[in-house]
Amino acid sequence: MVSTVLPGPWKAQATTDDLRRQSIEPLFDDCDWHDVHVPGHYAETQQLRNRRSVLYRTDFELAADDQQRHWLVFDGIWDSADVWLDGDYLGPTSGWFLSHDFDITDQIRKGTTHTLVVEVMSPRADPDQPTSRLNGIFDDPTVVGHTNPGGIWQPVRVVSTGNVRMHKNRAICTAATRDSATIHCRSHLLTTESQSVTIVTTVRPPGGGLPVETRKQHHLATGATVLEWDVHIDQPQLWWPWSRGDQPLYKVSVTVETGDSISGIWERIIGLRTVTMSNWKLAINGEPIFCKGADLWPTSALPASADPATIVGDIARAKALGLDLLRVESHVAHPAVYAEADRLGMLLWQDLPLRGEAKRRVRGQAVDAAHRLVDKLGSHASIVLWCAHYDPTGTTTGERATATLPTRRSLFGVARQQAPTWTKSVLDRLVGHAFSRADGSRPVVHGSGTWPSAPQFDGSDTHLKFGWNSGTGRDLSAFARRIPRMVRWVSSFGAQSVPHSSDVAVRDWPPDLGLLADKYGLSEAGFRDYVPATAHLNAADWVDGSQSYQAILLRRQIETLRRLKYKPTGGFTFAALADSRPAISFAIYDHDRVPKLAVDAVRAACAPAIVVADRLPAAIIPADPVLIDIHMINDGLDPIDEIVVTADLAWPGGSHRWAWTGSVGADDVARIGSVNWIAETTPGVVTLMIQARQNGVLIADNHYSGDITAI
Repeated sequence: MVSTVLPGPWKAQATTDDLRRQSIEPLFDDCDWHDVHVPGHYAETQQLRNRRSVLYRTDFELAADDQQRHWLVFDGIWDSADVWLDGDYLGPTSGWFLSHDFDITDQIRKGTTHTLVVEVMSPRADPDQPTSRLNGIFDDPTVVGHTNPGGIWQPVRVVSTGNVRMHKNRAICTAATRDSATIHCRSHLLTTESQSVTIVTTVRPPGGGLPVETRKQHHLATGATVLEWDVHIDQPQLWWPWSRGDQPLYKVSVTVETGDSISGIWERIIGLRTVTMSNWKLAINGEPIFCKGADLWPTSALPASADPATIVGDIARAKALGLDLLRVESHVAHPAVYAEADRLGMLLWQDLPLRGEAKRRVRGQAVDAAHRLVDKLGSHASIVLWCAHYDPTGTTTGERATATLPTRRSLFGVARQQAPTWTKSVLDRLVGHAFSRADGSRPVVHGSGTWPSAPQFDGSDTHLKFGWNSGTGRDLSAFARRIPRMVRWVSSFGAQSVPHSSDVAVRDWPPDLGLLADKYGLSEAGFRDYVPATAHLNAADWVDGSQSYQAILLRRQIETLRRLKYKPTGGFTFAALADSRPAISFAIYDHDRVPKLAVDAVRAACAPAIVVADRLPAAIIPADPVLIDIHMINDGLDPIDEIVVTADLAWPGGSHRWAWTGSVGADDVARIGSVNWIAETTPGVVTLMIQARQNGVLIADNHYSGDITAI
């Protein structure tokens, strides 16, 4: 099998009816068309920036060979297209994250010089209407802005094979223990004549050990034949998350032999491990892991232009923060993300790019995309969960996100959350079942961010932006006590902040929030309620204030969820790791990967061992009793014994120290002691400093503050 990337040059022009008819002819003169890059986006060409339909043309040469079949393969077109070769219409494409191929054997055998014409269409999304496309997060302008990502954004290739081609190939680890593992393989074999073939599967272990090889003969009927088979590995090297062990990777190669020749081959890199989830508690190879995670947004609003170093660097940044998991939110990431996550042991939650309310006609495309996404990504050990739909009610994302809790302003949004809908009750189940049928080795979430509702009241992960969409950041603790089921896995929490970036210009003071919302994604309601410009002296002070607010909110809410470890919380993913573009957003790194203040706060909150206290009341009433519990959290695989914890409380005119000894088990939480205090009557700031030591060495510390109010 030979794969040849079409080198170009490529020309492009805005579509008109006349051009659509004329440009498909091989002798058409396109000398006055614009030069464009493939892979690339036509928005990178100024004259095409605002177009929604663009024609691409290129010529290429390929020698005819009567013994081979040839396939035109598009690795990615945004988001749909019609394709012509040498004046013949080949067919349409749909789905920006999927590959599409066409049998062009007849055209190639007619000559050596060929003309390819592609009409690429990328219509604008209407935020007020349910979606009919699988663009996911790229239809959310608050995250990616208003730039049109249309174009041939991945390479275009001609694949030449023998008379049998393997298509829609899949390799999944379905079972793994220390004694044995099973890799399930699946392939569609396309042939023009009935014949017998031999399928050879070779699994090469890491470190150059002896490969495992199987050979099976099959008889193929004319057309497409679907084959499925298992390969068993004895004494496998198991793949683990970075906090639990090593990441050995195997190479799977599958070839189809026809007679004495090889007609086709495909390869995958795979890690051998099992994944289970019970009541939102994830286990890898039978060992539970509390998942500390963040939402991963697209590296760039124009994915073809993403810097390779930034793509893989985000995985290293997440690991350095102490995170175990990244949620690939509502998109399919660059292939390097999955390869690097496999290599570094970072777990991935993979969403289908389906976001918000959807029209009924999206059903067939979404079900097919679920199967094809498993083909595309199923071999990656790092992917531990599939999600069929992000925010199916459309109430927790975008410019019109509703409040976290029922309020007079948000009753309509709450009703949409609770009421059965076609999207939740039909579409999400169909897509979720499609994932389960294609890959029974991973858990599947049908609809992310939906509350328990009829007909199934189990619920899902929850999007709880306390301290931004409603209430205060402190409300998460009380909410967890009242409705524990709603915090089994908390997703998409946090607050927006303004980056220290010259690309995000705050020129006026006080700022024009409407202008900043349109240009940079700022939430007007969030900033008015929580980071008002009137509380700051100037733009620089406002930027610092927004970052400070984001940092403290994320740190305290992460600490709350970690204190609830397994009882009932199984993990979290805050919003978000890094920006796709210059933005005012929930990300803790800006688009240039410059850290905000929240980076240090998240790193402290996600350390393997932390000591935490109940938060001091924001307003302490003089002479009122204050009771504060102290907990130690240990994510390590070994217990921490002989801990000495001290708590130093200071107020205007006095201070007091408490001290306790205790221990915390492996992967556990322990209550160490309590601070009992009668508030003083002198107004002022109260601070609480807690420290944990083992054998005299400081292993964790934390600090809190509050205010004694005037009588």
